[in-house]
Amino acid sequence: MPAGFPLAEAARTVLDELVPTFHHRTIGARAVAASSADVAAAIRSASLDDAPLARALLAVRTLGRSHGVRPRPFGEQLGQAPGFLLLGGDGRELAVGMVGQPWPGGREPVAPRSPEEFRSHEPDDDVKVGMSIRCAPTRYGTLLLTETRIVVGPLSDAPFARYWRVVRPGSELVRSSMLAAIARRAENGAGPRSAPVAPTVGAAEVTPVR
Repeated sequence: MPAGFPLAEAARTVLDELVPTFHHRTIGARAVAASSADVAAAIRSASLDDAPLARALLAVRTLGRSHGVRPRPFGEQLGQAPGFLLLGGDGRELAVGMVGQPWPGGREPVAPRSPEEFRSHEPDDDVKVGMSIRCAPTRYGTLLLTETRIVVGPLSDAPFARYWRVVRPGSELVRSSMLAAIARRAENGAGPRSAPVAPTVGAAEVTPVR
């Protein structure tokens, strides 16, 4: 985890259960001056309407096909995207998963039918991606995190590496924009706070050995 964040309670996550081993992992975190209940509610309700940068970047990626579409909460929108499945989560976590070939020219993704099918899938010429947005109480507020874990099939190393080099910078901006949107919504809806915390943004990447 990036240095300088307040200590948070460690808890087993949906990704720990469904993507226990992986080849790539990215984490973004932000300290929020609101209760964990307010942040959890914001995770469930924030949409691209609250994150104009993320909305603009995704519009570019989809060639404007999302223009004019009524914004939906992040979880609903991701869970209904082609090839994606809502993996679940408790009140403080929301997780989605995807199996496919996201690079240009890759075949159309087919969403797993259940979290169990997602977990058991062993990528070959494709990748398996699990994404989570969650929060945890800290001594001085709430820590908001987003995490992505990627399992790369043995026949997809080269195309995925080329794809990831191109999309990773934009993906990090989308992630930061989403975290900021959730934090704003939580802080605007939070009650009196005895120890405000200035929001802090950070990111880290871990690439485990196969």
